[in-house]
Amino acid sequence: MTSTLVRAIRWIAIAAGAIAYPVLAHYSTATAAAITMPSLGVAVALAPALAILLWLTWRSPMRRIMVPMCVGAGLLLWGFWGALERNFSWVYFLQHAGTYAMLATVFGVTLANGRQALCTRFAEVVHGSLTPEEVRYSRQVTLAWALLLLSISLISSALFFLASIETWSVFANFLSFPLILLMFIVEYAVRRRKLPHQKQHSIMDGVRAYWKTPAVRPGASSDTR
Repeated sequence: MTSTLVRAIRWIAIAAGAIAYPVLAHYSTATAAAITMPSLGVAVALAPALAILLWLTWRSPMRRIMVPMCVGAGLLLWGFWGALERNFSWVYFLQHAGTYAMLATVFGVTLANGRQALCTRFAEVVHGSLTPEEVRYSRQVTLAWALLLLSISLISSALFFLASIETWSVFANFLSFPLILLMFIVEYAVRRRKLPHQKQHSIMDGVRAYWKTPAVRPGASSDTR
Protein backbone atom coordinates (compact mmCIF):
# COMPACT_ATOMS: atom_id res chain seq x y z
CA MET A 1 0.00 0.00 0.00
CA THR A 2 1.13 3.54 -0.69
CA SER A 3 1.94 5.86 2.18
CA THR A 4 -1.04 8.05 1.24
CA LEU A 5 -3.42 5.10 1.50
CA VAL A 6 -1.91 4.06 4.81
CA ARG A 7 -2.38 7.57 6.19
CA ALA A 8 -5.96 7.65 4.93
CA ILE A 9 -6.75 4.32 6.58
CA ARG A 10 -5.12 5.50 9.78
CA TRP A 11 -7.18 8.70 9.89
CA ILE A 12 -10.37 6.82 9.07
CA ALA A 13 -9.66 4.42 11.93
CA ILE A 14 -8.96 7.33 14.30
CA ALA A 15 -12.17 9.08 13.24
CA ALA A 16 -14.18 5.88 13.67
CA GLY A 17 -12.74 5.36 17.13
CA ALA A 18 -13.37 8.99 18.09
CA ILE A 19 -17.03 8.53 17.18
CA ALA A 20 -17.53 5.01 18.49
CA TYR A 21 -15.94 5.48 21.93
CA PRO A 22 -18.20 8.28 23.26
CA VAL A 23 -21.28 6.53 21.87
CA LEU A 24 -20.30 3.28 23.60
CA ALA A 25 -19.35 5.16 26.76
CA HIS A 26 -22.72 6.90 26.90
CA TYR A 27 -24.56 3.65 26.16
CA SER A 28 -22.75 1.78 28.93
CA THR A 29 -23.20 4.61 31.45
CA ALA A 30 -26.55 6.26 30.87
CA THR A 31 -28.81 3.45 29.65
CA ALA A 32 -30.09 0.14 31.02
CA ALA A 33 -26.73 -1.37 30.03
CA ALA A 34 -25.26 0.23 33.15
CA ILE A 35 -27.26 -2.34 35.15
CA THR A 36 -27.48 -5.27 32.75
CA MET A 37 -23.91 -5.15 31.44
CA PRO A 38 -21.70 -3.57 34.12
CA SER A 39 -18.64 -5.37 32.74
CA LEU A 40 -19.02 -3.41 29.52
CA GLY A 41 -18.97 -0.19 31.52
CA VAL A 42 -15.80 -1.21 33.33
CA ALA A 43 -14.09 -2.25 30.10
CA VAL A 44 -14.97 0.96 28.27
CA ALA A 45 -14.11 3.13 31.28
CA LEU A 46 -10.68 1.56 31.65
CA ALA A 47 -9.88 1.24 27.94
CA PRO A 48 -8.15 4.65 27.44
CA ALA A 49 -5.92 4.30 30.50
CA LEU A 50 -5.01 0.71 29.65
CA ALA A 51 -4.29 1.62 26.04
CA ILE A 52 -1.93 4.39 27.16
CA LEU A 53 -0.23 2.06 29.63
CA LEU A 54 0.32 -0.60 26.95
CA TRP A 55 1.60 1.99 24.48
CA LEU A 56 4.04 3.39 27.04
CA THR A 57 5.17 -0.14 27.86
CA TRP A 58 5.76 -0.92 24.19
CA ARG A 59 7.74 2.31 23.72
CA SER A 60 9.63 2.15 27.00
CA PRO A 61 13.33 1.23 27.06
CA MET A 62 12.57 -0.34 30.47
CA ARG A 63 10.18 -2.92 29.08
CA ARG A 64 11.46 -5.61 31.43
CA ILE A 65 10.18 -3.53 34.33
CA MET A 66 7.03 -2.24 32.67
CA VAL A 67 5.73 -5.67 31.60
CA PRO A 68 5.59 -7.05 35.20
CA MET A 69 3.91 -3.80 36.23
CA CYS A 70 1.25 -4.33 33.56
CA VAL A 71 0.75 -7.90 34.76
CA GLY A 72 0.39 -6.61 38.32
CA ALA A 73 -2.14 -4.01 37.20
CA GLY A 74 -4.09 -6.74 35.40
CA LEU A 75 -4.18 -8.89 38.53
CA LEU A 76 -5.39 -5.93 40.60
CA LEU A 77 -8.17 -5.25 38.11
CA TRP A 78 -9.15 -8.91 38.22
CA GLY A 79 -9.24 -8.89 42.01
CA PHE A 80 -11.31 -5.70 42.25
CA TRP A 81 -13.49 -6.30 39.20
CA GLY A 82 -16.65 -6.67 41.28
CA ALA A 83 -16.06 -3.35 43.03
CA LEU A 84 -15.33 -1.70 39.68
CA GLU A 85 -18.60 -3.03 38.24
CA ARG A 86 -20.49 -1.41 41.11
CA ASN A 87 -18.69 1.92 40.73
CA PHE A 88 -17.51 2.19 37.13
CA SER A 89 -19.24 5.56 36.69
CA TRP A 90 -16.63 6.92 39.10
CA VAL A 91 -13.90 5.60 36.81
CA TYR A 92 -15.47 7.50 33.91
CA PHE A 93 -15.76 10.64 36.00
CA LEU A 94 -12.22 10.56 37.37
CA GLN A 95 -10.86 9.87 33.91
CA HIS A 96 -12.80 12.78 32.35
CA ALA A 97 -12.56 15.49 34.99
CA GLY A 98 -9.07 14.43 36.03
CA THR A 99 -7.68 14.54 32.49
CA TYR A 100 -8.99 18.04 31.86
CA ALA A 101 -7.78 19.25 35.26
CA MET A 102 -4.33 17.83 34.55
CA LEU A 103 -4.18 19.51 31.14
CA ALA A 104 -5.31 22.81 32.65
CA THR A 105 -2.47 22.51 35.15
CA VAL A 106 0.04 21.76 32.37
CA PHE A 107 -0.93 25.00 30.61
CA GLY A 108 -1.40 27.04 33.77
CA VAL A 109 1.90 26.37 35.52
CA THR A 110 3.82 27.70 32.51
CA LEU A 111 2.27 31.12 33.11
CA ALA A 112 4.15 31.58 36.38
CA ASN A 113 6.66 34.41 36.59
CA GLY A 114 9.96 33.54 34.97
CA ARG A 115 8.51 30.67 32.92
CA GLN A 116 7.81 30.46 29.22
CA ALA A 117 4.12 29.97 28.40
CA LEU A 118 3.38 26.64 26.73
CA CYS A 119 1.80 28.16 23.62
CA THR A 120 4.76 30.54 23.36
CA ARG A 121 7.02 27.50 23.25
CA PHE A 122 4.87 25.89 20.56
CA ALA A 123 4.89 29.09 18.49
CA GLU A 124 8.64 29.51 18.92
CA VAL A 125 9.35 26.00 17.69
CA VAL A 126 7.23 26.60 14.58
CA HIS A 127 8.07 30.23 13.79
CA GLY A 128 11.47 30.72 15.38
CA SER A 129 12.12 34.03 17.10
CA LEU A 130 8.90 35.80 18.12
CA THR A 131 8.07 39.48 18.29
CA PRO A 132 6.95 40.95 21.66
CA GLU A 133 3.40 41.13 20.27
CA GLU A 134 3.48 37.44 19.37
CA VAL A 135 4.81 36.54 22.81
CA ARG A 136 2.01 38.49 24.51
CA TYR A 137 -0.60 36.88 22.30
CA SER A 138 0.72 33.35 22.86
CA ARG A 139 0.68 33.89 26.63
CA GLN A 140 -2.93 35.03 26.38
CA VAL A 141 -3.76 31.90 24.37
CA THR A 142 -2.09 29.74 27.01
CA LEU A 143 -4.26 31.38 29.67
CA ALA A 144 -7.37 30.88 27.53
CA TRP A 145 -6.62 27.17 27.12
CA ALA A 146 -5.96 26.76 30.83
CA LEU A 147 -9.27 28.43 31.70
CA LEU A 148 -11.24 26.40 29.14
CA LEU A 149 -9.77 23.09 30.31
CA LEU A 150 -10.35 23.98 33.96
CA SER A 151 -13.92 25.02 33.19
CA ILE A 152 -14.65 21.69 31.50
CA SER A 153 -13.27 19.84 34.53
CA LEU A 154 -15.35 21.93 36.94
CA ILE A 155 -18.54 21.58 34.88
CA SER A 156 -17.97 17.83 34.68
CA SER A 157 -17.59 17.68 38.46
CA ALA A 158 -20.69 19.79 39.08
CA LEU A 159 -22.85 17.74 36.74
CA PHE A 160 -21.58 14.44 38.14
CA PHE A 161 -22.48 15.38 41.72
CA LEU A 162 -25.53 17.60 41.16
CA ALA A 163 -27.24 16.32 38.01
CA SER A 164 -28.29 12.95 36.66
CA ILE A 165 -25.73 10.54 35.25
CA GLU A 166 -27.44 10.90 31.86
CA THR A 167 -26.86 14.67 31.87
CA TRP A 168 -23.24 14.25 32.93
CA SER A 169 -22.66 11.61 30.27
CA VAL A 170 -24.04 13.84 27.49
CA PHE A 171 -21.65 16.61 28.52
CA ALA A 172 -18.66 14.34 29.04
CA ASN A 173 -19.09 12.20 25.93
CA PHE A 174 -20.69 14.53 23.38
CA LEU A 175 -20.00 18.15 24.34
CA SER A 176 -16.49 18.32 25.82
CA PHE A 177 -14.54 17.48 22.67
CA PRO A 178 -16.62 19.77 20.42
CA LEU A 179 -15.78 22.59 22.85
CA ILE A 180 -12.10 21.83 22.29
CA LEU A 181 -12.60 21.88 18.51
CA LEU A 182 -14.51 25.17 18.81
CA MET A 183 -11.60 26.62 20.78
CA PHE A 184 -9.21 25.71 17.95
CA ILE A 185 -11.48 27.42 15.42
CA VAL A 186 -12.01 30.56 17.52
CA GLU A 187 -8.32 30.88 18.36
CA TYR A 188 -7.37 30.53 14.70
CA ALA A 189 -9.84 33.25 13.70
CA VAL A 190 -8.64 35.59 16.46
CA ARG A 191 -4.99 34.96 15.56
CA ARG A 192 -5.61 35.86 11.92
CA ARG A 193 -7.11 39.12 13.10
CA LYS A 194 -4.52 39.90 15.78
CA LEU A 195 -1.44 38.71 13.88
CA PRO A 196 -2.36 39.07 10.19
CA HIS A 197 1.27 39.06 9.03
CA GLN A 198 2.23 35.84 10.80
CA LYS A 199 2.32 32.67 8.73
CA GLN A 200 -0.64 30.66 9.94
CA HIS A 201 -0.09 27.37 11.74
CA SER A 202 -2.34 25.44 14.10
CA ILE A 203 -1.39 24.71 17.70
CA MET A 204 -1.08 21.05 16.65
CA ASP A 205 1.71 22.06 14.27
CA GLY A 206 3.47 23.46 17.30
CA VAL A 207 2.80 20.36 19.37
CA ARG A 208 4.21 18.10 16.66
CA ALA A 209 7.28 20.30 16.22
CA TYR A 210 7.70 20.50 20.00
CA TRP A 211 7.87 16.73 20.41
CA LYS A 212 10.56 16.60 17.76
CA THR A 213 12.74 18.71 20.10
CA PRO A 214 12.16 16.91 23.43
CA ALA A 215 15.29 18.27 25.05
CA VAL A 216 13.61 21.65 25.47
CA ARG A 217 10.72 21.90 27.87
CA PRO A 218 8.28 24.69 28.75
CA GLY A 219 9.79 26.85 31.44
CA ALA A 220 13.33 26.04 30.38
CA SER A 221 13.63 29.60 29.23
CA SER A 222 12.95 32.43 31.64
CA ASP A 223 12.56 34.90 28.80
CA THR A 224 8.92 36.03 28.93
CA ARG A 225 9.62 39.28 27.11
